[in-house]
Amino acid sequence: MKNLKNALFAILIFTPLLQFAQSNDDIIKNIQKLMLENYIFLDKAKETNLHLEGLMKNNYFDTYTDPKDFAKALSVEMQKITNDKHLNVAPPRPPRPPRSNSDFTSRHLTNLVRFRSGGFGKIDLLEGNVGYVELKGFRREDISKVDDVMNYLSTADAIIIDLRENGGGGGLGLYWSSYFLKENTPLTGSYERRTDTTIELKTVSVKGNQRLSMPIFFLTSNRTFSAAEAFAYDLQARKRAIIVGETTGGGAHPVNGMRLPKGYRLIVPYARSINPITKTNWEGVGVIPNYKTTKEESLTKAKELAIIAAKKYREKPFNELKLLLAKSEITQNDEDTVYELFKLLLKRNHLEDFMINNMGYSYLRDKQINSAYVIFKSNMNIFPDSPNGHDSYAEVLALKGNKTEALKHYKQAVLLAEKQNDRQLEIYKNNLLKFENKR
Repeated sequence: MKNLKNALFAILIFTPLLQFAQSNDDIIKNIQKLMLENYIFLDKAKETNLHLEGLMKNNYFDTYTDPKDFAKALSVEMQKITNDKHLNVAPPRPPRPPRSNSDFTSRHLTNLVRFRSGGFGKIDLLEGNVGYVELKGFRREDISKVDDVMNYLSTADAIIIDLRENGGGGGLGLYWSSYFLKENTPLTGSYERRTDTTIELKTVSVKGNQRLSMPIFFLTSNRTFSAAEAFAYDLQARKRAIIVGETTGGGAHPVNGMRLPKGYRLIVPYARSINPITKTNWEGVGVIPNYKTTKEESLTKAKELAIIAAKKYREKPFNELKLLLAKSEITQNDEDTVYELFKLLLKRNHLEDFMINNMGYSYLRDKQINSAYVIFKSNMNIFPDSPNGHDSYAEVLALKGNKTEALKHYKQAVLLAEKQNDRQLEIYKNNLLKFENKR
């Protein structure tokens, strides 16, 4: 009788463990099948499956009765072979307790606030006219917010983008990149083994003004992951951004969530990311910063670098203008360059429209008529509907002896002023009359 009791006790103890072991084995076999079908590297899928097979034979997973512990153990063992941080097993989600109507309302409002705030944190304009944007995550719904942020920072001369707490998300990085690279510039794409297809990604049109040469700085940490890494990696590869901080987490491959028995899910990378410049990616190694610092020190270092870069960015067009306008003989090519420089400065908000005219009169007072001529001509071409632009251009044309063209532009100034009910109409009429009386 005693032996029978012991046997029954053993059955009661070990039957649940045996059931857990069988259940765990079923889950692992499903994982092995999905790995062969979907994982981007077939050789690694086979190697991982052999590793899991060996562990099952040694009953390694039999003692894992807690779903979270079992999922974690599986993830750790698979990552030992693949070194792929995107490859994970997620445990079953616990059942949700019933909620009252008041709980529902509170939860809805909380979720609404969280959704509307999106992945944006602090946005500021720092010392040295350096913009700062904290991005805590990526969501496609935030595209319009990117336009708003870039408009807010329209006068900035450099931008620091903080990705230190950004674990990735949707395709927002592509839209961000489109502000800093020319449209249709190839970005990191992907290759899917299962379907033998390649997906190419390119920058798109943006609603705001692009910043194609503005200095860009990224802050990174070991928590920066996935899509956030792609954003930084793409711009670094094209030498459009400087990265300051820590090496990132190293998750490059796109993933799919696949169902497993008992409510488990396999998060499996199904495609391999390929950058068109480096021909590789950051999987397992992370994005390497240009300036390595601790997470805490990265902002201080980036601000130091950005202030210097912003000053150079701001002053470069003015220095080029100064050199061109100082030439004793200004060629047509020089005139065209001056025109483009003024357009650039206006686009960057480094000049107001009236400032070009003021600059022309400054050169005129210094008797640098040729330089003043180029400035007034550029101003008139940029603002063809400005009565003042035509009037000033007429004045310098008269000084250069081109009376026919001068008369034409004096008349155009009056005509435009009449159409626009310009308050300086009488001044333009008097200037025209004085010129005609002198002829």
